[in-house]
Amino acid sequence: MKKVTLAAAVAALTFSAAFAQPGMGGAVPSMQASAHMQQKQMKQATTKSSRRGMKSVFLIQRGLPHYSMILMKLWDNPKLALTPEQKSRLKAIRTRTIGAVKELAPQVKQLRKKIVQGAKKGANPDTLAADVDKLAALKAKATKIQLACMAETEKVLTPGQIRFVRHYLKQMRSRHRNKQHAR
Repeated sequence: MKKVTLAAAVAALTFSAAFAQPGMGGAVPSMQASAHMQQKQMKQATTKSSRRGMKSVFLIQRGLPHYSMILMKLWDNPKLALTPEQKSRLKAIRTRTIGAVKELAPQVKQLRKKIVQGAKKGANPDTLAADVDKLAALKAKATKIQLACMAETEKVLTPGQIRFVRHYLKQMRSRHRNKQHAR
């Protein structure tokens, strides 16, 4: 909704700036520059968000926590209080998960590139369909690895530790949302 509102505002400013030529009683050049800057910022924001998703190996790019990464941030947090045995088991899960995902990443990147280049060159969608299916299968496999990592991690943690991690995630999401709204 925020992007739609911003797009409408940029379009309105651009439209008015296009018709407001100096000497015609219209807008001053600084308004034209402002509309140009807003268009540029909107394009950058859209590009960043789409690029983030483009680089992801996972089918589900938002919403699923990366427990392994989060636990590394909280590793020595006294409130989490991981035992040496838990740390050892969590390291093994992390190593296995990252290894499996890194194995898929180059294949995902290569197929994505092949599909994009084919589409840009005007390839028939039917000729790209098999690669699209392979890409979807690879991303689904990576997502299943992530889900298995989450389940294995939760088996290692106590219910109190799981609550702590979930509360931490909730706080992170809230801070992120607040930063987004402040922009």
